[in-house]
Amino acid sequence: MLHASEQQPAHSKPLLSEQQATEQQTDEALEQQLDAILALQLTDPSTANNQLAAMLAAMNEHTPIETKVRALTYQLFNALYANDLAATEASLALLQQFKGPELPLSALVEIKAAELEVDVFQNRLNQAYLKAEQIQNLMADISNPRIRYWVNALLARLFRIDSQYDKALQHYDLALDALFDTSDSRTLIRRAYLSQQSALVHAEQKNWLAARQVLESTYAEITHHKRHELLPDLYLTLGYVLAGQEDFPAAIEINQRGLALAREQKQQSLAITFMNNLGSVYIQQENSAAANAILQQALVEAEQLKDEENIQLINFNLGYAQVLAGNHQAGLQQMQQAFAYYQQRNYKAEIEDLLGWFAKAYKVMGDYNMLATTLEQQMQLREEMVNAERDKNTRDLQARYDLKSQSQQITILQQQNALQEELIKNKKLQQTITLLFVVLILIAALLLINLYRKVRKTNQRLKEVNKQLEFQSLRDPLTGLLNRRAMQEKMAKRHASADATPCGLLILDIDFFKQINDNYGHAAGDAVLIEISRRLSQFVTETEMLIRWGGEEFLMVLNSQTAAKIDQLSQRLLTAISELTINYEGREIAVTISGGFIHLPFAEVAEHQLNWEKVLQIADMALYLSKVNGRNQITLIDGLSVPFAIAEPHLQSDLNGAIRENQVRYHIITG
Repeated sequence: MLHASEQQPAHSKPLLSEQQATEQQTDEALEQQLDAILALQLTDPSTANNQLAAMLAAMNEHTPIETKVRALTYQLFNALYANDLAATEASLALLQQFKGPELPLSALVEIKAAELEVDVFQNRLNQAYLKAEQIQNLMADISNPRIRYWVNALLARLFRIDSQYDKALQHYDLALDALFDTSDSRTLIRRAYLSQQSALVHAEQKNWLAARQVLESTYAEITHHKRHELLPDLYLTLGYVLAGQEDFPAAIEINQRGLALAREQKQQSLAITFMNNLGSVYIQQENSAAANAILQQALVEAEQLKDEENIQLINFNLGYAQVLAGNHQAGLQQMQQAFAYYQQRNYKAEIEDLLGWFAKAYKVMGDYNMLATTLEQQMQLREEMVNAERDKNTRDLQARYDLKSQSQQITILQQQNALQEELIKNKKLQQTITLLFVVLILIAALLLINLYRKVRKTNQRLKEVNKQLEFQSLRDPLTGLLNRRAMQEKMAKRHASADATPCGLLILDIDFFKQINDNYGHAAGDAVLIEISRRLSQFVTETEMLIRWGGEEFLMVLNSQTAAKIDQLSQRLLTAISELTINYEGREIAVTISGGFIHLPFAEVAEHQLNWEKVLQIADMALYLSKVNGRNQITLIDGLSVPFAIAEPHLQSDLNGAIRENQVRYHIITG
């Protein structure tokens, strides 16, 4: 399907301004035909593509350059969205041939935005960010409202993909501003698209009310103008937002209207999506009969289309509906069969979400052992995802820095080559003009001195930046606490020390943190993490460490103390966290923590046998026992009742087993 967007590469020669790019650069009749082709894409994409091909075939050297670039850009998008790699590369190369000193600025920006769209579609986000910076520098001189709209809409989509929601909304606003200068057949379509995208930004931040208000306003405008072909996409987005807002009657109604419209337009795949969404809403209402009926119908149609992904999703939902209806084993088996499909895809975000539904199913079945096991699997997977995302963000930032540095180096080399060429020309003149030769030598010397000074300043700045990066690499960006890397460096130094000082490891986890995020939003979750960090900081000295270990977990590395003092500290910690709620935007959030404590070294076992990581793993199992036994408590591991060689197998993975066999001494401090 056609989608407008733009690109940009580096230029060293002057470009024609918008003032210089006069009416002769576009053909108004062809521009109107291109608008009509875009509109036709909504109802008959095959005919639209044929018309575009015919238009391109009729173009010649007399066709205005900006109109030709626009048409070729649409041809590029046809190939891109069809995943035709060869045609995409050929179309992109054809567009890039137009770039030169005589190219109007609007056409250059359109080509650059097309390159950016290709990078975004093919998930080359680091290259996309470099192009985005270049495009933003050129946008101030663009007056064409169509280009201003498409470019800002594309930049907003890029920032939304990267979860930079503030920047995304800024560019959606700029795109909307551009529409005030248009009044053609595409204006309403463009405004509806912007509204849906900005609503999704709000929805992804759990700001359901703002998302709903935007979509309902858009719906009123579309129905007023009787542009019913725009409603299906709007219904999908609005249904998702209403379900997120837990306004289930409204979500059911809007999905039913979308289903009827999809039937009317003979869009079977879209109809299946609406039916599955209806089933999901019924499941959230715990209306298993209604959910089963609509999902069975959706399954039949999905199987007719051989749509494997929808088939598995619907089967999973059907299985959960059976569990709700009391058919526990049959429903659970159907869920597990569908779950195997997602495990093969190994997409962790999908698997983590489905584990949450398994946990709900086990709760309905009253199988609390499997509920605990599933929640533990979900917590472990979530931690892996958080760590992977953190590592990916670090790699992306480094890659973007490297790409930008390389781009700057290429620019410097181009400037140096140009300077070298001038010096060669000047040398020929110097053969006849001695005085000029001397002057040029002096100028070159001054340039070298100035360059040397700049290099020294640059090196100094690099040293300062490296120091800042080194400091930041040891800190968690949200809470300001030390991070895992700081702990690893601390333990490495301790291991290298001839006299490793004994210490205590106390690992803590916020209870029901996911419910805080779900009920109040991720911004509230961040506020809770910051406040908990502040409270915990009051209990560590300058020689001790407080670390954000990951997600909602914290780690205290404490100086060696008596058992009585550790008990007192544990009691004070539990009280300090639970006695006062956390206020967020006028709402009181009650918070408790659970923990596990152990000494390092443990039970006088040499650290080459039981290093700090293994000891911390035992503390983590103690934390899990605190969770299982009711939360708001700390389980303290006091020592061994048997030789280490006997207890070692249990200590590796089954602390509870070691406790059952009286191999480990422990006690619990409750809040």
